[in-house]
Amino acid sequence: MFLVKYGRLISMLLLACTAGCHRPLTVSKNDYIQYSIDQQLPQDSAIVRYYLPYKEKLQQEMNRVIGQTEQELTKPADPETLMGNFFADALLTEGLKRDTSIQFAFANRGGLRITFPKGDITVSHVFGLMPFENQMVVLKLRGSDVWKLASFIAAHDGEPVSGLRMKIRNKLPDEVTIAGMPLDTARTYQMLTYDYLADGGGDLDFLRFALERRDLNQKVREALLENISDMTRSGQKINVKLDGRIVVEN
Repeated sequence: MFLVKYGRLISMLLLACTAGCHRPLTVSKNDYIQYSIDQQLPQDSAIVRYYLPYKEKLQQEMNRVIGQTEQELTKPADPETLMGNFFADALLTEGLKRDTSIQFAFANRGGLRITFPKGDITVSHVFGLMPFENQMVVLKLRGSDVWKLASFIAAHDGEPVSGLRMKIRNKLPDEVTIAGMPLDTARTYQMLTYDYLADGGGDLDFLRFALERRDLNQKVREALLENISDMTRSGQKINVKLDGRIVVEN
């Protein structure tokens, strides 16, 4: 009996559709219901049982200690910071493993999201520092574009760099050196950075017009993990110093 009624209902719907599907349909009204997801919502034990093994495995990996720091790596609003130096130096070290033509590395401190505490460094710390999927990129830049970059760094009172040293006077770059040599605007340079900046992010639109671009197919976060793990395997701890790579002299 139920099947008969059900069959009739389907037939009626098909007839209604046949008659109505030729007419254009328009939205006559909108309505929505908002469901709150908070502590008041009862826990679904079936879902918890399903994801708990994955959660425990993920937590175990994220809590894995991969190295130690001699001191807290901070990032105050100074031209040069311990975290900035660590990040840029690690980026350059790992980049040179893949491309020996690289002369310096550049990052933006706004992209470095956390500091590292003194002591154990875990996988979670590295994810916290670089939560993005940024990829390492090498740009071949005109010397004039490197000067624009130095001007950008000076205007922003410093950014994380490695292999580049400079002074800032009245918000302008001065005594800029690349790999120990004075910047020559008639030359070209090989700079390591990541795709967000190479694509013009962070108000660096001129980087989109580099002479060449080579993607290293390596995520920045993975490079950091590799860098710290390598130091640990060789019996070293992270020991960063402020070395005067960017100095403000007004």
